[in-house]
Parts: sequence; structure tokens; C-alpha cells
Amino acid sequence: MENTTNGNLDPGAAMEGRRITKERLLKLLDSLSPAQDEWFTVYLTSESLLTRSKGLTSGNQNDRRPVDISSLIENESLQRALQRYHTGLVLFRSDASVLAVVPPFPVTEDAFVVGAPHTEPLRDILQRPRRTLLILVTWGAYMIALYSGDSLIRHKKGTGHIHPPHKKGGSSQGRFARRTEEQRKEFLKRVGGHIDAELVGETVEHIYFGGNRLILRPLMADSRFLRDHTSLLSPRTLLVKRASRDALDGAFIEASSGLLFQSR
Repeated sequence: MENTTNGNLDPGAAMEGRRITKERLLKLLDSLSPAQDEWFTVYLTSESLLTRSKGLTSGNQNDRRPVDISSLIENESLQRALQRYHTGLVLFRSDASVLAVVPPFPVTEDAFVVGAPHTEPLRDILQRPRRTLLILVTWGAYMIALYSGDSLIRHKKGTGHIHPPHKKGGSSQGRFARRTEEQRKEFLKRVGGHIDAELVGETVEHIYFGGNRLILRPLMADSRFLRDHTSLLSPRTLLVKRASRDALDGAFIEASSGLLFQSR
């Protein structure tokens, strides 16, 4: 994404976000804090993105930065990220550059600040300890993990045998398909029961599902805990090939990471 000759941002230009871990994002904020340029900083909740992004203003009619930011929010790549994360948006805009951050956890309050980069609310989003639940499920394996801040409090893992579908055709194919379907239903019923048993009485702030995204809806039918906490469930599906202890650390890093869109 490039600046046009009049200093405006081109919303149609190619701009892909990259994943940025919490630690790297904090280092980026450290580098911004001493900046001497005047910045226009914007925090928007996911709800406000639907209504307020086109009405941004710095109070100066000659200041093009709010217009540029409103255009930037319409960028297709950024829009897809905003819908996938549903955590809001943080923007830092100077005359020379723009940084757009889709944070891993929700922006809770709108803010519009002109002056030094206003990094404190984003630091709080990243550093505040949270009780986070990861539920990783692939066919035949599951992992339930509860975190407090960055510390794993406890986890439970398990497996279940599911026959692969029969591929030879004929009447045997239908019989094997029915058996596989029944095994999958029984597996999800057991996983849902384990979720409810492990988490009864627990308080969590965020829930992330990882694995086969087609599993989530039927799994929710088998877990009262998930049904009762739907509002805490992230729209993201964490990339997990097989639910296991080895996959857990990477899944947690992904859950705690945001997206960075940058232009200079």
C-alpha cells in the first residue's frame, strides 16, 4: 500500500496483514512511544466499526488523516481480518506512515487522540492477565486447556477411535459410512461431556476453538458449557492439524497474536 502524491492513502491498494505475536507487538509500541511526530490515534470497538469509522475527525478541517483512516478501514484485506477477529481496530497515523492493528483481544472503548502515539490502551489489552480457554478437536483427538495469563493451569486430552470411510463402493461403502458417522457422533458426545465436567463452575473470559471447523457446531450441541458461553467464543478457528499436547503451545501463541497492517 502506497501513499498517493497528495498524502492520502489508497484504499484499493494491495495490503496484506501479517500475524504478530503479543511480545513483538509490545516491542513495536515501545518503538512508537518516543516518536516526535504528531500522530492521530484511533481505537474502535467492533461495534463502532460499523457506525463510526466514516465520521472520524481530529477537529482540524484541513487534516486529511481522518479521511485517510476512514478509507483505509474499507480495505478488503483489513475488512476480512476485522470480521475474522471481531476484536475492533487500533490505528496509528502520522504524515509518514500508518499502522493498523487488529488486536487478539477486544478493544473495549473508542478513543481519538491527536499528539504522541496513544499506546497505553493497547498495552493494557495485551498485558492484562486473562482466563482463556482453548478447545482443540480433530476427529479422534481432543485437548481442553485453561490458561490464566500466559500460564497453563490445567489441561485434559483424549482420543477416540473413528474408522476411516470405506472407499470401495457398493453396499459396504454405505455401511462403513454409517458406522463412521455413528462413531463421530459418539466421540463428540464424549468430548462435550468432558468439557462440561472439566469446566463446571469455572470463570473464563475468552474461548478459542481449534481444529476441524466443521466440528464446532455439532460439538456445541453436546456441551452445555459451550452453549452457555457462546458470547465468549472467538469467531476465529485456530489452525490445528491434530489436537494434541504438542499442538497446544502453538495454538495458544496464535490465539494471543494479532494482525499488523503497515504502510510507509
